[in-house]
Amino acid sequence: SPYSRFPLGGYVLVKLAILPFGDTDFRAQIYAGRMLMLLLFSAAAVLAYLALARIAGSRWDALTATLLAFSSYFLLYYADKISNEVTIDLFAVMLAFHGMVIFVQEGRFRQLLLKSGLALLLGWHVYAFLLPFIVFGLAAELLKRRRFYRSSVPDNLKWYAATFWRSRYLMLGIVTLLLGIAILTFNLSNEYFALNGAVTLRDLPTVSSAVKRLSGSEGPNEKINWLRPGSFLPDQFYRITIMTLPYPVNPYQIKGLFPSYRYRDYPAIALGILMVGFCLAGLALAGIRRRPELFLLLATLTFSGFCWSAPLRRNVATHDFESVFYIGIPLTVFMLGMLCLRRLSRSRLAPYFAVAALTVFVFAVSALARVGDPPAAIAIEAEQMADYAAIRELAEKDAAIYIPYRLYDFRHGGARWAAVYFLAGKTLVYNDGFGPGKPQQAGDYLLLFSRLDSPALLTPDNRHIFLYDWALYNEWRRTTNWGRPVIAGDWQVHLKDGHLTYTSPECANRDAAFFLHFIPRHTGDLRAGRREYGYDNQDFAFQFGGFALTDGACVVERRLPDYDLAAIRTGQYTEAGRIWEGEYRLPDTSPSPASSP
Repeated sequence: SPYSRFPLGGYVLVKLAILPFGDTDFRAQIYAGRMLMLLLFSAAAVLAYLALARIAGSRWDALTATLLAFSSYFLLYYADKISNEVTIDLFAVMLAFHGMVIFVQEGRFRQLLLKSGLALLLGWHVYAFLLPFIVFGLAAELLKRRRFYRSSVPDNLKWYAATFWRSRYLMLGIVTLLLGIAILTFNLSNEYFALNGAVTLRDLPTVSSAVKRLSGSEGPNEKINWLRPGSFLPDQFYRITIMTLPYPVNPYQIKGLFPSYRYRDYPAIALGILMVGFCLAGLALAGIRRRPELFLLLATLTFSGFCWSAPLRRNVATHDFESVFYIGIPLTVFMLGMLCLRRLSRSRLAPYFAVAALTVFVFAVSALARVGDPPAAIAIEAEQMADYAAIRELAEKDAAIYIPYRLYDFRHGGARWAAVYFLAGKTLVYNDGFGPGKPQQAGDYLLLFSRLDSPALLTPDNRHIFLYDWALYNEWRRTTNWGRPVIAGDWQVHLKDGHLTYTSPECANRDAAFFLHFIPRHTGDLRAGRREYGYDNQDFAFQFGGFALTDGACVVERRLPDYDLAAIRTGQYTEAGRIWEGEYRLPDTSPSPASSP
C-alpha cells in the first residue's frame, strides 16, 4: 500500500521480525510481531527506569515509579498489538526522553541528536516530547545566561537573538524538524509515484489523513460537539486517571466510540485533574530558577501528552490508544510520590515499596490476561487464518477482490486490516459501490462474512470468511427470488440462513444510517454492558457492509448472533429522526416442558 503516514523505521522492524517465516505461515508471523512489540514495550520500561533513576537519584524509587506507571490498562492492553502507532512509538519517545535526561545532566548533545533522530524514524509522537523540551529549555537557558551576565546584559533584541541562535535547544529543534520534513517528503514521494502521479498533493493519502486529523469540524458549517473543550478536556482527564491507576483498580471499559457516555464518572475526571495539579505543584516546587534542570525534565513529562492531544484532538478523541502518550503524567506522579515518601521514611522502606510495585504489576498483567475467552479466541483465529489461506490460494495474484465490509463487522472486528495483511499481493477494493471504481468495474472476486448458498461461492469449506466469484454473484443475486420480506420499508429486509439481507432496487436513502437491534429470548445471552438495555445494538452505516449490483440494486448482508432471538428491530435514521422502522418477532422454537403426570 502506498499509504505510509508513519516513518519507515517501524515497518522495517516488523518486516525484519516476520521475514524468517515466509509468506504463508501467518501464525508464526503474528507471533513474531507480538514478541517484537513486547520486547519494545519492555525496552521502553527499561529506558523509563534509567531516566527516572537519574532524575530521582534513587534506583529503588525509579523502579517503583516505573512498575506502577507501566501497570496501566492502556499500556498493558496495547503492549502486544502489532502497530507502529502504539508500542513502537512508545519505545521511541522513551528513547528520546532518555537522551534528554543525559543531555541535561551531562551535556552530551550528540547522543541526544542521535536518539532523537532514531526515535523520529520510528514515529511522530516524539515531537510531543521535543516541543516542551525545546521551549522550556530555551527559557531556562535564557534565564541562566541573564543571571550569569547580570551586570553586562544589554536589554535589546540583538542580545536575545544571539542567545537563541547559539542555543543547542534551538539546534535540536532545527535538526529534528528538517529530519521530519525529509521523512515526510519520502512518504509523500513514495505515495505519489506509487499512484503514478495521478493525484494532486492535496489528495495524497498522507496529506488527506493529516488534514482530517487536524480538522476540528466534519464539514464547513458543522462543529463536532465532542471536540469542544467542554467535552474534550473532561474525557482527557478521565483517560489520565485510567493511565495512572494500575489495572484493575479502575478498569477501563469501552462504552462507545465517542466519549459522551463517560461524563457521569465525575470522580475519575476529578482525580485526573488532581493528578495534573500534582505534577504542576512539583514544577512549582522545583522552580525554573532554582532547579532549572529538574524543572525542564518534569515539564517535558507533564506537558508532552497535551502537546500531542491539543492539535490532534479529532484523532485523540476517537482513538483511546492515544492515551498511552500521557505516559509522562503517571511517571511524574509516581516519581514525585516516591520522593515525598523517601523524605518521610528516610529511604528505609524503598525496597519494600519496589516489591509492592512489582506485585501490583504482576497482578495487573494476570488480571488483564483473564479478560475474555483466550481458548475460544485462539480457535477462531486459527480458523480465520485457514480461511485466508484458502482465499489466497484460489484468487489469482493480480485479481481484484472487492470487500464491502470495511472497518466493522460485529463478529470480526478489524476485518479490513486483516484482509490487507493476509491477502498482501492482491488488489483489494473498498468502497460503497457508488464512486469511481464501483464493484462491477473493479472486482473479480467478492469477500463476505456470510456463507450464502450460491453457485458463486468458491470456498464452501471456510468457516468465517468466504470468497465469491463476482460475476456469478451478480447474476445470482439479480435472478434469485428474494422471497417475502420480514420487514418492509424504504428497504426490504429478508431473513434466511442465519443472516439478514437488506435490498433496495434503487438504493433508497443509502446515505442514512441503519439501526439494528437484536432482542434475545434470554437476557443472560447479552454481554454485561448490554443487559440493562435488553438488546444488542449493531447499528451500522451503509458503507460498512453495503454494495451495489450490476443492475443498480443495493444489498447489505448482516449475520445474526449465535444466541436465541426473540425479535429483530431495524430501520434507518438521520439526524432529523427515523425514516422507517420495523420489528419481526421470531417464533419460539425451544421445546415445551413436559407436562406433569
